[in-house]
Amino acid sequence: MRTANGSRTQATIAALLLIVASLVGCSKVSTQAPTSAGGNPWTKHGVLRIVDLAEPDNLNPVVGNQQAEAELSMYWAAYLFRWSDENQYVPELATVVPDLKNGGISPNGLEITYHLRPNVKWQDGARFGADDVIFTWHQLMNPKNNVASRSPYDLITGIDKSDDHTIVVHLKKRFAPFIAAFFSMGPTVVPILPKHLLAQYVDLNRVPYNNLPIGTGPFRIAHYEKGTGIQLLANQQYWRGPPKIKEIDIHYIPDENTILTQLRTHEADMEVAADPAHAPTLRTIPGIKLYYVPFTSYAQLGLNVRNPILADVRVRRALAYATDKTSIIDKVAHGVPLPTDSDQPTFSWAYNANVARYPFDLSRAGALLDEAGWKMAGDGYRYKNGVRLRLAMIANTGGGAVSRVEAIVQQDWRRIGIDASIKEYAPPILFASYGEGGITQTGKFDVAFVGWANGVDPDDSAQYMCDQFPPDGQNIYHFCSRELDAAEKVALSEYDQAKRKAAYDTIQRILADQVPTIVVWNTRRISAANSDLKNYKPSHAVSTIWNPWEWEI
Repeated sequence: MRTANGSRTQATIAALLLIVASLVGCSKVSTQAPTSAGGNPWTKHGVLRIVDLAEPDNLNPVVGNQQAEAELSMYWAAYLFRWSDENQYVPELATVVPDLKNGGISPNGLEITYHLRPNVKWQDGARFGADDVIFTWHQLMNPKNNVASRSPYDLITGIDKSDDHTIVVHLKKRFAPFIAAFFSMGPTVVPILPKHLLAQYVDLNRVPYNNLPIGTGPFRIAHYEKGTGIQLLANQQYWRGPPKIKEIDIHYIPDENTILTQLRTHEADMEVAADPAHAPTLRTIPGIKLYYVPFTSYAQLGLNVRNPILADVRVRRALAYATDKTSIIDKVAHGVPLPTDSDQPTFSWAYNANVARYPFDLSRAGALLDEAGWKMAGDGYRYKNGVRLRLAMIANTGGGAVSRVEAIVQQDWRRIGIDASIKEYAPPILFASYGEGGITQTGKFDVAFVGWANGVDPDDSAQYMCDQFPPDGQNIYHFCSRELDAAEKVALSEYDQAKRKAAYDTIQRILADQVPTIVVWNTRRISAANSDLKNYKPSHAVSTIWNPWEWEI
């Protein structure tokens, strides 16, 4: 996700594991057949009622610590670019995506020019302009603000304002993921804030704005009652024109079964990220349509190569052969996730299909362990120099599905003589920062069943580069490859996509060969919605929400 340790990275990983914990759904993409041509009788025309499990800490993503406020911002706030269901940038507050061909990126890669959209108004009627972008950058760099991450904003040496609608960003070094991360759809999304409302404050941590923010997005927040929900009304001054939906009501319900009931009784129209465990039931509800959305996140068995046992690549490969990913997906997740052998999703331009693969094969796994000196003894376990092959596997206490995955892995590894123990931790302990003694960050594990999510750029350097061991990054595997580092540096510094693609091919080849992590599946999100909802076209990264101004009901 991002290189700095911060709450939103840990919160997002925790949220992914909660999704992993509930991944028990149906195996096919399915939609409920539409009802009569006149629509559903429970539909409130022009009003969309959404139910959600996670409530934001506050409503300002700049100082927020949860993914929930980032999701909410897709309605009320705006970015330089959004990311469409077709995996393309959609200009929003900027008019064109900078690149080398259009001159938006300078030949040396250190100056990036943004042309901002004219005639955009804040929801209080003030004009949006370059000063707002520069002001928000300063707030991200303000040490008094409790921001989740300062990457990549800390690479900026300055921003020049050519006029009210043109800025030039100066970078310390070339950084190819910058376009995706700078007020766009990066690992930590940050919308642009209004200078005229916030410049008076020393910091933004507890200002009134955080409870009722004003943005430039398609909807404005009219009312927020903590613990209950949010009312959003169509922004009549939105630059694209007023949204087709007049009102969106979001109700926060901290219980998935209650959410399911409200969808069944049609008190609610939509759950953006439904519990996959409820997919079979959702399919039976008249007038409910299910959307299965491949997403830039995955579940993995991360291997801590600081353990001398796992430092041997033959052992790591043996574990990969001994992990029955197909069985896990079918038995635990009922086919909802997608099988994969890469940390890059198959729909990404960076995906490399030609990497080493590890089909379930206990014989090959056993042969590799024999080769590594781990011999099977009469008690059914393997030993080397009198020491039993023991591995400690950890995960979060998210629920039955996590435990079932661990149980399948434990059982299969036991069949080749590995003594794998299981221990589960509450997410705040498992994903706490390095300074707080977090289990994954401090490396107190051998194997970690955890999730990972990325923004729209394939940048995975924080996970795998040699200088990204915690607390300086997210390389919890403590894996180091100079060849991979060299490829990562190309991927980070070259703006040409063909060159970046070649670098990511190399990175994926090395990861598949060296196996610091066993990618179990690529995530698919499930959205459940009233079949009368039109033009919901879910995106595959950051949030499924990207075009709410087009929605109709």
